[in-house]
Amino acid sequence: MRKRILTFACGVLVTSMLTITPGVASAAGGFLPYDDISKHWARSSIIRGVEAGLFAAGSKVPHFYPNREMTRAEFVAMLDRVYQGGQYQLYPLTFLSEHAELSKGEGFAEPYLPYKDVDRLTWMYGPTLRVSFLLDRLYGPGSIQTVFPGENMSPNQAISQDEAAKLLLMFTMGEDSSLALEEVKSWGWLEGEKNDKLKRGEAAAAADRLMQYLMQDPILPLLDYDGQKFPMVPEIQDVFPLFATYTAQKSVEEQKYVDAVDAIINQMDSEQTYSDLRKLETRSFPNQIGAHYYLSWDPNITLEDNLNEAFLAIDAYFEDKIILPETLQLLSANVYDLALQMGSSDSKIYGKVLERLSTYESKVKEDTDEWESLVIYLAALEIKAGKIDDALTRYRSFAAENHEALTNVTYYLIAQDRMAEAEELVTSLSPYKNDTRMVQLVKLLKQDISSLKEQSAIALDLAYSLRKMDRASTMQVKGESVLSGYLFKYTQDIDREKKASRTTGYFQSPYKRILDPMDSYTDTKDRIHYTYDSESEQWVKNRINKLDFLHEWVGAKNINERIRDLNARYYKQSYGRYDVITEWIPRPFLEEKGRQVVLGKGKILSAPLYMNKYYIDRESDQLIQHFWRYEEIYESQEYVAYSGTDIYEYNANVKVTIPEQVKNEVSR
Repeated sequence: MRKRILTFACGVLVTSMLTITPGVASAAGGFLPYDDISKHWARSSIIRGVEAGLFAAGSKVPHFYPNREMTRAEFVAMLDRVYQGGQYQLYPLTFLSEHAELSKGEGFAEPYLPYKDVDRLTWMYGPTLRVSFLLDRLYGPGSIQTVFPGENMSPNQAISQDEAAKLLLMFTMGEDSSLALEEVKSWGWLEGEKNDKLKRGEAAAAADRLMQYLMQDPILPLLDYDGQKFPMVPEIQDVFPLFATYTAQKSVEEQKYVDAVDAIINQMDSEQTYSDLRKLETRSFPNQIGAHYYLSWDPNITLEDNLNEAFLAIDAYFEDKIILPETLQLLSANVYDLALQMGSSDSKIYGKVLERLSTYESKVKEDTDEWESLVIYLAALEIKAGKIDDALTRYRSFAAENHEALTNVTYYLIAQDRMAEAEELVTSLSPYKNDTRMVQLVKLLKQDISSLKEQSAIALDLAYSLRKMDRASTMQVKGESVLSGYLFKYTQDIDREKKASRTTGYFQSPYKRILDPMDSYTDTKDRIHYTYDSESEQWVKNRINKLDFLHEWVGAKNINERIRDLNARYYKQSYGRYDVITEWIPRPFLEEKGRQVVLGKGKILSAPLYMNKYYIDRESDQLIQHFWRYEEIYESQEYVAYSGTDIYEYNANVKVTIPEQVKNEVSR
């Protein structure tokens, strides 16, 4: 069985290759990508921006012009590139699929920008569209116009400090505030007055800080929407070390070892690869750490044998008697990764692996980096083994210095209904200013705890708007959606006075190139659905008497029931004219309850994702837009992916009557 850590590692390698700019020498080598930044204060940020792909460089771009004003279009394009590199952190709030910006909704609509002076044939159109679409998803329709109002964006106009600050605030989930610049300045990201024009060097420095922000900790550090995040363990930067230094002149054994590692890295390993490594399991080959570590990757042996090799690698580490915290961390991570794979079929394995890994704790000095690199995995195994209190005690002992330990102890205290204790712990911390990541994490944890304490109030606001929508006598819904490859574009007229609705539009099957018309009526009083079958050219009658999908079952529950029964989590953002409420139902709770329900599609096997975003007009408290994304897998192995956007209009002239012709036709 191929180890899961390999998938992550290959992703890291691919990402690394994508961020290399051809023709630009590394700053570490003393070279500069431009000839006009050597003495500029933002030099390091500019270089990192080039390495991250934010700025073009090469023989044809010799100058950066750091003191030149940056235009609005250039700044938006820069933020677009920052987002492409750090979108993972924003994903729980956007759930944007790749290239989603190419459609306004989820299916047919043409690309759309609210500005007349951003031509789609120019370089600036793509990034401006993507940023506009992203901000719409985060903050509601037309959010980019809170920064650049009106029909024209004036893309070639120099961007002001205030405009830049508003965009930066939006990318960091800041609150709606006329004091955006003051807040961003307090972070040390910008300087100057509101109407001052932003220089290119200043923009590079701000982008550098935004990248660090997005790459470090999630904006919602305590959110675990898919049940896969906790317990958190460190991110391993180098999964494929050689564990030794080799020169060009290698012995036969050294060459075999290096070749074997190269084969594993490039997924070209074979039985011969591991046969060669086994021949190195002798004391004559000094790099026993490496030999055993890579033998633990052997897919031709059992996971139990892989685990034994992983422990032999740790034995070899301590036999070397050289303190290398990063090496011990990787070796411990390797053991933990194998425990996760084995634990998926036998949860008792966690206790056994914990007992075995614990024997090494006496070999390291407490409160050292080497000790932390081991005990972070001991605590994770304690969580997996159900020893929560033991893990909390361990995490507490070094939470003030370790990001994962702090996040874990906060999360599990809250999970045990010890919110006050978690808040007291986080509030008591005063990290060193130069530890920018810990400063940021403490701030984010405080914000997340505050949001969790407001769950009832947020849920009450959402429930009020949903009830208000349900009580509207008439309304019109315009939407687009994708259901397992089928594209839908529709208009639904709802007449609650007559207890009827009509849906018209068209859809496209993934198996057809043509569009099919869509027309249906619903009698909500008698719970009858009339659908026009375009192939038979006849109306079909169905009773609405059961729920087919898991998301329909969840949708039938009110907000209080979702919180009580499904541990639903809510997050509220306010910027511009809308309150945006995001709803997640964690995967473990959804699957546990869902398996107790009889659905038309059969028993639920897995529910990887359930997420909604509700956009509420702050003045009227009306729900004006709803976005959703659901993923469900049934025991029949059918995979259902459903996403879409509905826009609600309450002033439309709606009158719905189910034609007698339709009723008569289905009764024949």
